Parts: sequence; C-alpha cells; structure tokens
Amino acid sequence: MPNVLIVEDDALSFEVLKDQLQEQLSGWTVSGPAISIREAVKTIREQAPDLVFLDIGLKDGSGFEVLKQLGPIGFDVVVTTGNDQHALEAIKHSALDYLVKPIIAGELTQALQKVDRLRKERLAARQPSFTVLLNKLAVPTADGLLFIKVNEIIRLESDKNYTDFYLEGNRKIVVTRNLKEYEEQLTPYGFFRVHHSHMVNLNHLVRYVKGEGGYVVMTDGSSVDVSRRKKEEFLARLAG
Repeated sequence: MPNVLIVEDDALSFEVLKDQLQEQLSGWTVSGPAISIREAVKTIREQAPDLVFLDIGLKDGSGFEVLKQLGPIGFDVVVTTGNDQHALEAIKHSALDYLVKPIIAGELTQALQKVDRLRKERLAARQPSFTVLLNKLAVPTADGLLFIKVNEIIRLESDKNYTDFYLEGNRKIVVTRNLKEYEEQLTPYGFFRVHHSHMVNLNHLVRYVKGEGGYVVMTDGSSVDVSRRKKEEFLARLAG
C-alpha cells in the first residue's frame, strides 16, 4: 500500500492536510506529522514513503535541509509553505509541486493528479520487457548490462544513490541506481521492501524473529531489520 508522509510542525495545518489527503487518496496510508528536520529525516529513512508533503518553514530550519541530508531520494515531494518565496528552490530540489498555505482543495487535487500520472508513467515504463520474460533483471555496469537471474537475488541494500545486490554464492554487485527503481520491478517476483534501506527475496527467507519491528534471517546467513511501519504488512504478506 503506497504511503504519504506529512512533514509539518503546525498541528492545525497537519490535521487539515491529513483530512484532505484521506479524502482524496483512496488506498493510501497517511502518516505524520514529522515536526522537525531531524524527525523528518529519521522517519523517511524508516518508512520509505512514496510521497512527502514537505513544509519549508519548520521551527528548527528549512524543510529543504531534509532533502539535503537525505541525498538522492526515491520518493516524490510536494512542497508546502506559508509564502511563495521558495518556488525556485523547490524546482531546484525537483519538487513535483508547490502549494501555498492555506492549501486550496482544487490545487491539492491538481498536485495529486501529477503524482498519479507520474506513478503510472513509471509503471508503464517498467512493464514486462525481455528481462522480465527471461526472469532476469538487467542492471547497468561500466561496460554495458549484466543480466541477473531473479531467483539468485537474496536481498538488496540501499547505499545512497547505489544499490548493493547480494546473490547466491556469496556474490555482491554494486549498481549505480537507487533501490526504489527496483522495487516495482521485483515485487511481483516475491520481493518485499522490509525497510527504507532493505528489500528481501521472500524465497530466500529462513526465519523471522519478533521484536519492535523484528528482523529476518536469509539463506546467506545475513540478518535484515524490519521497520516498525512495515511489520504488519510484512507479516500479512507471509500469511499469504
């Protein structure tokens, strides 16, 4: 289930936006508020949201600092602000849209339509190709493409704008693309993103150990944390 995080330090603004989003985003989880730069960075890393509504005027600094600390991001951003002085910087940070508070319902609808259109375009671009038909994933290398058998992938780990592939036979491949790009491609093949930084092949799962979020043990002996937010969905996936 896709999720949206609201970064907002004003309680009333958060509640108003949350209500608007819940009305318009059927099938999405709306979470928040993250009320500071530190909390926003921590929550985004834990929750791996698909969409973030980012207030620029946080009490401890500019909301753009959140994006700077995260580095390359794998989610869409809609900037919210009490004035219209930050439009240029929003564009610089590749924000999908820019909304001035109080947010007008019609403008929010237009922003969400952009989100929906972009998600559909991404999905269409990743529809079955020769790599899917062969049950192989094509990953870029310095001299071309490397084709990896999907069932040989044990897990993937994000490392900023890189992704580490851990394969059978204690092999590791580093790819210069972020984890988000592979999530939609591999999910239909039994993969699950258990954490902002980790995606695992459920066919290589050995056991799950309970805890606040818990963790899983894979066939290569590695342990991978399950985030608190992902725990319920993960257990439901295991239950079939």
